Amino acid sequence: MRFAATVTRASEVDRAIEEILAPIDQRVTPGMVDLALLFVSAHFEDDLEAVVERVSTLLPNATLIGCTAEGVIGVDQELERVPSMSLLAATMPDVRIRPFHIRQQDLEAAESSHDWERLVAVSPESQPLFIGFADPFRLGVQEFLDQLNLMYPGAPLIGGVASAAHEPGQNRLILNGEVVREGMVGVAMTGSFTVTTVVSQGCRPIGKPFVITRGERNVVLELGGRPTLQQLQDILSGLSQQDEQLARQSLFLGRVIDEYKDRFDRGDFLIQNILGADRSNGAIAIAGHARVGATVQFHVRDAESADLDLRRLLEPHADKSIQGAMLFGCNGRGTNMWPQPGHDVGVLRQLLGDVPVAGFFCGGEFGPIGGKNFIHGLTASVALFSEANDGDGA
Repeated sequence: MRFAATVTRASEVDRAIEEILAPIDQRVTPGMVDLALLFVSAHFEDDLEAVVERVSTLLPNATLIGCTAEGVIGVDQELERVPSMSLLAATMPDVRIRPFHIRQQDLEAAESSHDWERLVAVSPESQPLFIGFADPFRLGVQEFLDQLNLMYPGAPLIGGVASAAHEPGQNRLILNGEVVREGMVGVAMTGSFTVTTVVSQGCRPIGKPFVITRGERNVVLELGGRPTLQQLQDILSGLSQQDEQLARQSLFLGRVIDEYKDRFDRGDFLIQNILGADRSNGAIAIAGHARVGATVQFHVRDAESADLDLRRLLEPHADKSIQGAMLFGCNGRGTNMWPQPGHDVGVLRQLLGDVPVAGFFCGGEFGPIGGKNFIHGLTASVALFSEANDGDGA
């Protein structure tokens, strides 16, 4: 298994194509590339068919997927809101790669596991890895995730939502030699490889975990038998002045995914936005279901917390032989979170070495937590590839 990554910020299309294609054969043999991921900024949307044709010609045996984005990630750079392209090419001789394109009508018609096997050409028993890129305007992304989790329990999905559009029809998705404008494109991968997924939500917990004892729809009425705001006020009173101020500006509620664990740490919580509070009854509204019996904990997020969270999640993999990586970051990260560009890819390469990596800035990131796939925000979702049995899989 071998990977190669390239990136360009050239604004002229022919030069940009040359800069992402020319270095590929320094690490892989183009004719032996099995999978290629291509990410292109919106500046090139009118030339995308020509770009895809050139890439497909150089990599004739590769399954090619990708999308347009607000910014791209490649090698050691994060290029935001400028003309840019990135490419990741992988030779994976013992891996079966099945491309798919799922439209909204396909999703609505899929009623059974047999329907899904027809759509993605793999069975749940084959333990696939899914890589996918979606247009949120013409696909029910949450519906897709719910069905995928149901039909393929435990199978990770990595990728994200195309971010080059503000209205329907502007996003472009890439599947082999075709450019499409709706649905989800991706691949299902099975065979001899190991993938480790890292989902860094950039938060750290404050206070202690609580159980939701009263809740209605998305409203958390009580935690641990007391009004939610009373519990929160007790937490705030015990924080440092700096953390209290941060909590008042950037507060979230994390829901534990695997309730059977003895203790909860980073990566065990699905971070959900707090939408509002009602002082009359001490309740808060969250961007999720307030299920009675669920374990939750308040979290805060800032640049320092996001940096530390990513480092702590990647550090356990620093001594493994990672062959290649995919990095999908929220468009709220990058220079929207840190003063200098290139933070997430810089941390990855600092901890894991000179790993070929590519990805893009998403309008929502896909990644598993506790064995279930979710769409995240302000998250760095990472897939680390290594040879079979050379690390812990997802």
